[in-house]
Amino acid sequence: MHKIKLLTLFTFLISIPIASFSQNDGSVDVIKNFERNYDSLLSTLYLRQNSKVIRNTYNKELDNLCSPNSAKNVNDSIFARRLRQLPSSINLAYNPQVRSIIEYYIDKSPDRVSVMLGLSKYYFPIFEAILDQYNVPHELKYLSVIESALNPNAVSRAGATGLWQFMYSTGRMYDLRINSNIDDRRDPIKASVAAAKYLRDLYRIYNDWELALAAYNCGPGNVNKAIRRSGKKDFWGIYNYLPRETRGYVPAYVAASYVMNYYKEHNIIPAPLSKPAVTDTVLVSKDLHFDQIAGVLNITSEEIKDINPQYKRDMIMGTQDEYYIKLPIKYIRDFISLEDSISRYGIANNLEVEDEDNNDKYVSKDIKLSHKVRRGETWTSIARRYGVSVSDVRRWNGKRKYPLAGETLAIYQKKKVKVNKKEEESKGPFDEETTVNNDAENQMDDNGSAPIPKKIDSKKNTKKATKSKPRSVVHKVRRGETVSSISKKHNVSIKDIIKLNRLNGRNPIIRVGQNLRIK
Repeated sequence: MHKIKLLTLFTFLISIPIASFSQNDGSVDVIKNFERNYDSLLSTLYLRQNSKVIRNTYNKELDNLCSPNSAKNVNDSIFARRLRQLPSSINLAYNPQVRSIIEYYIDKSPDRVSVMLGLSKYYFPIFEAILDQYNVPHELKYLSVIESALNPNAVSRAGATGLWQFMYSTGRMYDLRINSNIDDRRDPIKASVAAAKYLRDLYRIYNDWELALAAYNCGPGNVNKAIRRSGKKDFWGIYNYLPRETRGYVPAYVAASYVMNYYKEHNIIPAPLSKPAVTDTVLVSKDLHFDQIAGVLNITSEEIKDINPQYKRDMIMGTQDEYYIKLPIKYIRDFISLEDSISRYGIANNLEVEDEDNNDKYVSKDIKLSHKVRRGETWTSIARRYGVSVSDVRRWNGKRKYPLAGETLAIYQKKKVKVNKKEEESKGPFDEETTVNNDAENQMDDNGSAPIPKKIDSKKNTKKATKSKPRSVVHKVRRGETVSSISKKHNVSIKDIIKLNRLNGRNPIIRVGQNLRIK
């Protein structure tokens, strides 16, 4: 009987720390959030493009679970010494909670750490410059690892969004725009500025970085409540009075700081990812869709979305607010010089544009061409050849992964035809006209050029011509003109102009040089 009692007591004592760790530690919550954000990151274009590189970077068959490089085989004293050697304004306390998360990162998720190390080469220089600007410790950049796994599109179950996981109310408090067009919480630069300000303000309240981190996670109200209940003013003193997830938050930060600095000691290799390391931002002054930018600059709309995740509808309303776009540095000069062309790209479809300063009229038409795919060609190379976007080529021909050698693809190009108005007016109803045969439009010669158009007798097509729909008319806005004055000039209603050009019904704004569709 005595032995049975001792065995029961021993079992009870062993079960206490296990139950306490699994239910009250909070590490499980932090790890679940990290895994969910990382899985979301894998669906982005950038990570999908580099999936092969990621698979080859860390080989599960050569891992270190049973070697000295495994975290479980490292003594506590070594972990503690390494953390003390890190230059940090924040206390990097080592304890069993920290060790458990270090073991998770190194032994169970080395491939994920490898990806984050690759991403850090892109994000950390941005974070460091902004944190330094607001006199906040550089090492707080590791907070983004546990917040979002360096995923700008991360969204928590509670609705916290972006690299720094801002809630709606906190984001608005720190001047982040959140509306139907944009969510600045996903903007790496603006969200980092807001995070630096918020962390700085929290430190001014507590004068302790561990408490500031706890408040960043659960809010100052919960931290203040834990301080009142515990009577203590340090993180480990109020630990048991904090929400469960927050208890694992500071240990997770310490573990992330360790892993992002001592990955080499555990044989983890940063993934050599191909995200553009050198980018720049430029102010957008016009309303532009990503497909328009892609079509003119020969960059895919998916690439633009990947480095501009803040835009919800792939649309930048440059006429409504001060909006910027980030692009690889090699595209910046072209974007600045071609912004007008980009804003017109894909808009004018079968429209007439009259230049009232001379006798010329420009007619924009869609010309259909045929392209026979050669071996080795890709959607990108075909799109660049014809000066159209990759997304358009795929849409015209079915969204397959690769074009097939030997197949014929449909390509549509816009061509502007210049016509002299006086010459056109002087033509009689039976004069000859030169047109492009519809069948010929679909063919190309061996040199990739459109065939020479054939002449036809317009006398035979008089009835057909009279039945054709009138062409649309476009008015180029001049200085001092309004929607009202333009409507009177063309004898059309203001309502029709607003509807045809999708203007704001209450406050229709037009710009000098803008082409308005009239009929």
